[in-house]
Amino acid sequence: MSRRLDIQGLRALAVLMVVAFHAGLPVPGGFVGVDVFFVISGFVITGLLHREWEATGRIRFGAFYRLTPALALMVAVTAIASSLVLSPFGPQQNAAETAGGAMLLVANWVIAGATSGYFDASAETNPLLNTWTLSVEEQFYLAFPAILALGWFLAPRLRRLKHAAFVLVGVVAAVSFVLADVGSTGYAPSWLLGFYSPVTRAWEFALGALLALVAARLTIRARGLTLSFGLLGAGMLGMSLWLITGSTPFPGAWTLLPVIGTLLLLLAGYDTSNIVTRALATRPLSKIGDYSYSIYLWHWPFIVFAAVLWPETSYAPVAAAALSLAPALASYRWVEQPIRTLERLPKIRLATLVAAVVLSPLLVAVAVGSAATHFWTPRYESGDVSIANDGDIGQTEWHTYVRDSFYPCTPKEIRERALSWGGVRRCQQSKPGTDISLAVIGDSHAEHLFLGLAEELPEENVVYYILNDALLTTNPDGARIVDQVAASSSIKTVVLSEFWFLRGVRGAGLSTTLETLSLAGKTIFVTDDVPFFSFDPFGCKYRKALFLPTDCSMDAQRFRRDYSVFYPALLATVRHVPQVHMLNTSRYFCDETTCAMTRDGHLLYRDRSHLNINGSRFLAKQILNDYPAFAEAVTHLH
Repeated sequence: MSRRLDIQGLRALAVLMVVAFHAGLPVPGGFVGVDVFFVISGFVITGLLHREWEATGRIRFGAFYRLTPALALMVAVTAIASSLVLSPFGPQQNAAETAGGAMLLVANWVIAGATSGYFDASAETNPLLNTWTLSVEEQFYLAFPAILALGWFLAPRLRRLKHAAFVLVGVVAAVSFVLADVGSTGYAPSWLLGFYSPVTRAWEFALGALLALVAARLTIRARGLTLSFGLLGAGMLGMSLWLITGSTPFPGAWTLLPVIGTLLLLLAGYDTSNIVTRALATRPLSKIGDYSYSIYLWHWPFIVFAAVLWPETSYAPVAAAALSLAPALASYRWVEQPIRTLERLPKIRLATLVAAVVLSPLLVAVAVGSAATHFWTPRYESGDVSIANDGDIGQTEWHTYVRDSFYPCTPKEIRERALSWGGVRRCQQSKPGTDISLAVIGDSHAEHLFLGLAEELPEENVVYYILNDALLTTNPDGARIVDQVAASSSIKTVVLSEFWFLRGVRGAGLSTTLETLSLAGKTIFVTDDVPFFSFDPFGCKYRKALFLPTDCSMDAQRFRRDYSVFYPALLATVRHVPQVHMLNTSRYFCDETTCAMTRDGHLLYRDRSHLNINGSRFLAKQILNDYPAFAEAVTHLH
């Protein structure tokens, strides 16, 4: 098969979708461009393998790793830049660990272990987050050729299984899709069946592979049919940009929209005369497709560093994405292309080259991570660097304090399924026993209320139950929490808080949650959430941090714009359900002109959107002082 320019054009669309999403442009489903890449990879690689097997009767695995040098260069440069720009209280270590994972082909598992999800703040500040997809692809390159080779080896030996390869790949596709759908419901561990798992992504590669296996024997000549395929496929990709969002269970059934759309466009490409295929094959798109790998490599680190250095500049991510084209094109010209055309080397020279390519960024990553943990962090913590505002930053001190100061939550069924951080189970209560009086529920923005309320209400037994999602009864873990709180005879008052701007206010689902608790006789208070910032608090605590911004505030007008996205719907939902009251908490951090992370020399945040120990205590006192109805509800529980 000659080189198909329409496939390069499809690659261009995929990378443009991803870059637009990462740059903050209004394409909420742009991240599905990754799924387009997965399908293309399955299709193209299977076609190459099939032709090689037909011609030689064997498969060379090494041919799939010629793109590693370009990855190694980007990883090394980004790790070094991270040491200059990011905080050594977590972000530098995350970047270093991900760098190592990327070079060892396991970045997806490293990232899954360090974050709760693709849309978490900790994920958004990882400049090597994009390498998860490359690790998944490399894992595919390891497993899929073996599956295909087994099928092609068995086919001539099993008369009743002439298409053994097709059957094996079909089984992989079916099993993987079922597991992905199960994973999207929350019934399985996220590390196994979550967003980053190759188990839940294999079906996308497999469907591309199945199309390649079928297309090897079929020729589509009906021009009208291929045009219909092309138009429908393009429409499905277009719809996926706006119908799929960060709150869509993914990967799962919704992933079929971009996956099938991609398959249809690939199928339409067998007829080069239809207008859709001709559009994809135009020179501008096909050239962007040629550069797509390098563009994908370099755009995300630039966007992350720009967001850190210029957090209040709205166009910084877009400008950073544009600037990233310079190293991307340079990498394509002087790294990617020479490696692609490199003649076959003797084994010793090849081993030397591979070792140099892999070990160099690994050594840089180890140096960056070790310096952050063993050199910079101790100096900051010991006071060698002047402190502008006191208070904990990062996650360690918060979770350690909560673990050491309180008790594991009850019941056991919820505790065992709770989120964890560094071995700390994120489900605690202020006293032992099952006689709980106040429940704080939601996501991590409920968690950061627990500490302050528990300390301000020493006579009460306060518990918190959270999940990394909206607290809806359609989610099995959410339903488990809501049912437990509703059924408890001792819990009289409930506080519900979520990162509404990120999660969205799902009116009907939220109403169901509130109505279930209201019908159970609970008095419910819903917070409007605290302000969320575009910068890390590291630069607010240590003003001499290298290259970090030193301002601890943001324009209040910007926050109010974001606030207006969710607050009207939230307030309307709260007013619709009896026994539900609103607690407006964002006002404690904002005045007419600015919203700040600090108050009177005290830092109130541990990251961009979560309160630290100071902040939790501060907010609990403010709520109890300013909302008599809340104070009365939580102090007259017995």
